[in-house]
Amino acid sequence: MRDDYVHGYSKREAIRLVDQAKTLPTLMHHDTVYSAGSLVLEAGCGVGAQTITLARNSPQAKITSLDISEPSLNHARALINKEGFSIVDFQVGDIMNLPFEDETFDHVFICFVLEHLPDPVGGY
Repeated sequence: MRDDYVHGYSKREAIRLVDQAKTLPTLMHHDTVYSAGSLVLEAGCGVGAQTITLARNSPQAKITSLDISEPSLNHARALINKEGFSIVDFQVGDIMNLPFEDETFDHVFICFVLEHLPDPVGGY
């Protein structure tokens, strides 16, 4: 976890991120659907704001949601557990140095991540 994270890890920030995600799912995710058995990497899942929509839209996929912050992952786990989804595996990791072999996933989902990186251009 980064100590210099621009948004911080407050409860208020987590609520803001979830509220942001709730306003856009129809517009942003009307066609974000992964087929049964698909392996999906959600790189930079944060507090799980987008994870909920991914799980709802693709209940037969297997989603691995990765973030550098354990507190953010704990929040994401709580959201997913509250909704009753069991298709998401949360892992701590750095998207700039992914802990997976090449071609592990069928799809990679990234949303609202660049604003959270200390070097957005380097994360391109």
